[in-house]
Amino acid sequence: MIKKNKINILNPLNSLKLFGLKEYFSDFVKLFDSKRLPKVILLTGEKGIGKFTLSFHLVNYIFSLNSKNSYDYQNLKINDQNHFYKSILSNVCENFIYVRNENLEKAKIQDIRNIKKKFNTSSLNNMPRFTILDDVELLNVNAANSLLKLIEEPSDNNYFILINNKKKKIIETIRSRALETKIFLNKKIQNEIFDHLLKEHDITDHFIHKYTYLTTPGRLIEYSVSLENLNIDLETSLYDATQILLDNFKKTKNDIYLDFINFFLEIKFSEKISFKDTQSINTINSKINLMKLIYNYKNFNLSNSSVLDYIKRQERHG
Repeated sequence: MIKKNKINILNPLNSLKLFGLKEYFSDFVKLFDSKRLPKVILLTGEKGIGKFTLSFHLVNYIFSLNSKNSYDYQNLKINDQNHFYKSILSNVCENFIYVRNENLEKAKIQDIRNIKKKFNTSSLNNMPRFTILDDVELLNVNAANSLLKLIEEPSDNNYFILINNKKKKIIETIRSRALETKIFLNKKIQNEIFDHLLKEHDITDHFIHKYTYLTTPGRLIEYSVSLENLNIDLETSLYDATQILLDNFKKTKNDIYLDFINFFLEIKFSEKISFKDTQSINTINSKINLMKLIYNYKNFNLSNSSVLDYIKRQERHG
């Protein structure tokens, strides 16, 4: 079982150290220091590459300026004793709004209006106010239109950081209202970040760490901790792993468990594909069909058995 403190590292607000994104961070700091930071920033890149961590560190840098426990710029680290960080954890900070990705897909117009209401309220400290919207591409049409009205003419002290994880095509009018920065890390840097994260969070090295080429560092850490907590490893059959993950999805309605299945599929099928024989083509087709089935499972509320029966048939035929 994973210790409680290991589970806590999955909370993005606990990302005290910024790895591999120094150039992006420095560019935004320079813009802020020169009073040229855009009111609406769009960060685009794969999930788990560090876009929220980059945003959160920028906001911490801004709010801890000239304070006793200011941001450690040299080491790109948040001082967990600074007042702003503590107020975030206590959910009493009036200058910071964070809408998490698991809530955003179901966001209604009223959710965006609540943000507007808070932004229109006079701040007691006259400090800038930031809203970070994660998975902004998942906003439904009504909420997206409401957001557009909010970001068209932000007031002097109000800033938005929109995070686009590319799960679906973002509404172009939202993209046009923001300064877009595309976040990209080559595989060498991604591997270095992953190694840093393992050391920083004291995570035991196990099977999953051989597959850094399949996903981003943040997602790999999340998969690593969660799959270990679910007692899933490389020896677990695809059928058993899928059953565990589907059961957890049914209980929580958290898409992460479906992402886990796709990741586990990549691992299992990568062992079978050699690209040298006809059988590999059938294996690739089986993987594609199963991924489509997982997609339909969520969108059409299919039963667990519809997925598990397919896997059982595939395993029966090798």
